[in-house]
Amino acid sequence: MNTEVLFENKENKLKVTLNKNADYIDIKNKLVSILDASGDLFDGIEGPITIVGKRLADNEEQEILSLFAQKTPILVVIEKPKKLGVATINTIFNKDATITNSKVFMGTVRSGQRIEFEGTVILLGDVNAGSEVVAEQNIIVLGTIRGHVHAGAKGNRSAFIAANAILPTQLRIADLMLKNDKVVEIGNGYEIARVNMGEISIEK
Repeated sequence: MNTEVLFENKENKLKVTLNKNADYIDIKNKLVSILDASGDLFDGIEGPITIVGKRLADNEEQEILSLFAQKTPILVVIEKPKKLGVATINTIFNKDATITNSKVFMGTVRSGQRIEFEGTVILLGDVNAGSEVVAEQNIIVLGTIRGHVHAGAKGNRSAFIAANAILPTQLRIADLMLKNDKVVEIGNGYEIARVNMGEISIEK
């Protein structure tokens, strides 16, 4: 899907799909634009209107519900996609993780914050203790990892985690968790965690 928001009317049932890879502010602006020009968009629609796609924070959900409430009395339901993570892994596989969609995040991820992306996460900052970064593919941190990181969150054991320093509270790749502090010297100025022989090891 190339747009931020897609409206689909099927047999008087309206489904709104939010692009899971788009920034929330872009989604919100597009929704405002569509709703402001809605005209007869809601004529004949049988509720509820369902919103699917991107996982939203609680305050973002409330904001979107408010936008719709200003234009129509029809009930709006936001269907939350499942979070990435161990609980959603159904199969284990190895798929080239060097060609992937990526998203860049600026700044440190602080305690209590969570970043999630269905591709590769590139973070220009640290992952502090008490924070969480989850990616369907790789996690690349231009800083230090001290929090919880999970790459290959849909089961790809070929995913990797790279950072200036890896000192995690918890580190996972696919269904595996780092169980030791085995370090292999490779002479690079960074550390990389990946699966070797069924175990996660850190190369430095």
